[in-house]
Amino acid sequence: MSQGRQAVFDLLENRVSWPPVVVPFGLDPWGWHGGQESYREVCDYALEHCTLFPKVYPLSDQLFVGEGDIHLLTTTTREKDGTVIRRHELEGAPRPLRMEEVQTPGDSSWKNRKRWIANDQDLECFLELTDLASANPDIRAVCEKERQVGDLGLPFVEVADPFGTVSEMFSTDEFYIKVRTDTESIIRLLEITGKRIIAGIKALCRDTGCPFILRLIGGEMAVPPFLSRNDFLLFEGDFYRIVADIAQRYRIPVAFHCHGPVRDIMDDIWEMGYNFIEPFEPEPRGNVTIRVALECAKGRGVVFGGIDDVILNAGTQTDVRNAVTRCLDDARGTGLPFILSQSATPFHDPLSREAGHNIILFIELGTRG
Repeated sequence: MSQGRQAVFDLLENRVSWPPVVVPFGLDPWGWHGGQESYREVCDYALEHCTLFPKVYPLSDQLFVGEGDIHLLTTTTREKDGTVIRRHELEGAPRPLRMEEVQTPGDSSWKNRKRWIANDQDLECFLELTDLASANPDIRAVCEKERQVGDLGLPFVEVADPFGTVSEMFSTDEFYIKVRTDTESIIRLLEITGKRIIAGIKALCRDTGCPFILRLIGGEMAVPPFLSRNDFLLFEGDFYRIVADIAQRYRIPVAFHCHGPVRDIMDDIWEMGYNFIEPFEPEPRGNVTIRVALECAKGRGVVFGGIDDVILNAGTQTDVRNAVTRCLDDARGTGLPFILSQSATPFHDPLSREAGHNIILFIELGTRG
């Protein structure tokens, strides 16, 4: 099988078989990874040998709130040790509504330090804000990433779903308590937030004008082991059906992202019309092998995953060889195509020399089949 953009289109139309398309999950030689010296060897190898889905975040604003009488105000400061702090405030709201997030040196991810909802008064205020403007997507960012990746793959356009967004507004414990003790308020907040997200996704699919993969994240917060399949359908079902319909209308392939045990919900996701489910993870994190996932999909979409990122980050070359071989042998008998990928993107610097060589070995073994 060839690699690159055409291989992905062939997968979507069930026109390929073996070996799998290989994607080093989220690796971006044109973005953050390409700017880190410790990733140079991995990026150079990937550019020559596999398919790339670099991430882009066109709707990354907190709460998906656009310009209006009530709007988001963000300030950024840097501390002496290099820690970056972003403070967000919903300016014009009837009461002070704020959150803070931090980024520490050597880690490109952001961690919440103060949540939007600290008490029932904050929740009541958000429930009254039913007419906030929706954020406009950064279409230029998507087009620029599509131009960069070219025939090597497609941009992975990441958007958080309502459940993932709302769950981050509370402390984790408080949110899941509210799910059971104040279900009506949580559903209402999901509906209000989902309305803004859907408006942004519709504009993104309608107006971008170049190929990309729409990737929805956050579903893992609403599925086992946190909640049941029935809970997922109650809290998230309508949103995911609406987004699938929008994506199909504008012929944009759409991916459902969910870590962990997805056995109970994967058939529902295929039935909704999703083109990808990712990342299928081996045990102990996941509960579906690539073979079982392929048999369940029945050609309805592309199975994506198979390798635990911990093996690449902390294992030996023997561990990597065994994990990739086991995954390929498990899938080979089905004769069905899939995307071989690790379960998470490395976003720490420096990347160890051993981890870099493990990623290269994973790509080499996967493309060889």
